[in-house]
Amino acid sequence: MAKIKIADLEQIPATKAKLFFGEILHQTSVEGKKFLVNRQGRPVSVILSYKDYLELVEQTEKRR
Repeated sequence: MAKIKIADLEQIPATKAKLFFGEILHQTSVEGKKFLVNRQGRPVSVILSYKDYLELVEQTEKRR
């Protein structure tokens, strides 16, 4: 997996993330999408698949 860039994340408001959480889980786990959740226009969270998360952790550990 290549590095994740902020520009690669689909931005979504927190209220929409709450309403469509099940669909977002599907999109991250099946389609590989990644989301940046915003609250009041400010980034507060990132949603990505567990697989992508593990790859990021592995990359971080290799750098140490």
